[in-house]
Amino acid sequence: MKKLSLLFAIFLGIVSYAQLISGTVLSKNDDQPIPYAKIGIANSNFGTQADEKGNYQIRLDQVNPDKELIVLVGGYKTFRSKVGDFVKEYPHTIYLYEKVTNIKEVVLTPNNYREKNLGVNSKSKSMMFTPNMEKGNDVVEETAVEFSSGKRLKINRINMNFSRFEATTPIKVRYTIYDEKDGKPNNLVLEKDIIATISKDQLKDFTYSIDVSKENIWLEGKFFVGIQFFGQSNGKVALSGALLRSGYYRSFYGPWEKIGMAAPAINIDVRVKK
Repeated sequence: MKKLSLLFAIFLGIVSYAQLISGTVLSKNDDQPIPYAKIGIANSNFGTQADEKGNYQIRLDQVNPDKELIVLVGGYKTFRSKVGDFVKEYPHTIYLYEKVTNIKEVVLTPNNYREKNLGVNSKSKSMMFTPNMEKGNDVVEETAVEFSSGKRLKINRINMNFSRFEATTPIKVRYTIYDEKDGKPNNLVLEKDIIATISKDQLKDFTYSIDVSKENIWLEGKFFVGIQFFGQSNGKVALSGALLRSGYYRSFYGPWEKIGMAAPAINIDVRVKK
């Protein structure tokens, strides 16, 4: 009888572990949902993404319980948990704690700064970067472009040049900015998640621009500006591209890989010291 009870307990444990896990990503500060949070395994292409209400579903039965599950959202501390520990918890609510930052106000003297555009400005129709939006939250891909400045600068706008935009419904894009380590994107430096909903009538000469001047994004040296298209689209969209530029790619929280010798058309309007 004891042997049967032990087997039954093991069976229940296996069934419980194999179940589809559902939960919500919330801000610990005010219990409000955090939309579109990316939930994945560290250094892995596996994961999922929460919906607009912070709800998510993920299967972890095929994941090593010693692996680390992480959630990274701008303005919040990174959530980390061993998969085995996370599976045992119930409910599977993920609380994110806000970062405490002291941003010093910078007074800009117009005579000491100049406006400049940096990055990839190609509007090529022959070289294109096409995001994968056919599988919704099961595939979360991110692309980034390398920038470098010997002088301190502030990002005012982030621009994307589209080579095609055939979607009849709006698409969503998350913007990310990273510092650099070993020539690749490293730490997320944004103080909040920046997400845009883009429709075709918002494009000007096939370019979409987002104003981020109020975010006080100050940088110097090497850094990366990334984009992540997410959700499902009912049409094809693609960014223009250019050769001989540094572009990088990853899926979920997998390792960053260099995209050959090409990069998508992402460029930034900045105010830089003279």
